[in-house]
Amino acid sequence: MTINGPNELTAQPGGGCAHPRRVNLRQDLAARQDTSGDRFRIELDGRVFDQRGIAGELIVRRADKPKHGHGQDVPLGRFAGFDLFLRPALNNSVEIIVRGKNHYSARVTDTALGTIRSLEATVQGFEERAARLEADIADAHKRAKELGEKVGALFEHEERYQELTRRQNEIEEKLDLTKNQAPSQAEGDSPEQNDQTNSQCQTRNESARRARWTALRV
Repeated sequence: MTINGPNELTAQPGGGCAHPRRVNLRQDLAARQDTSGDRFRIELDGRVFDQRGIAGELIVRRADKPKHGHGQDVPLGRFAGFDLFLRPALNNSVEIIVRGKNHYSARVTDTALGTIRSLEATVQGFEERAARLEADIADAHKRAKELGEKVGALFEHEERYQELTRRQNEIEEKLDLTKNQAPSQAEGDSPEQNDQTNSQCQTRNESARRARWTALRV
């Protein structure tokens, strides 16, 4: 896509403008009216103003009410061929929505002229938006191509990985074998062996008691 003039975009060969937002932006550029310099005109509440200061003051006053709204867009008027709306934003602020095929936002500032400058910069910045969007799309295509080339490719260290995996399996097998060959003594003794050992201990203790008793009587 190339920008041939302030209100014209042409598509690249091969359907380069298939991206919806890019197509919409091209149409908004074609529909945009020139409001620069003395050609400034804005419609607010059905009235047309050609003074930036007066128009900005009216917008600032109107923007004070949507701050307490519930997120709905409030119709404001028209500018440069597009419908304008006020929308409550974060931090108790309000933004101006320029609604064409795409939606664009401008800030309502603390001053009348600052608000109008933000609105004009938004509408006059379509070409810059188009350039950024084109760069983003090109970058996305480039990344997609790079990732596509890597799909199915062998892992760079595949051989070393397989070698370490085999070594790990060998170590685990040896550890399991050693554990099976050296059971604990507690697990190796049977119940019968434990009973016999206990019986022998009791017999020896009984014999020792009898011997001490006989020695005392003598």
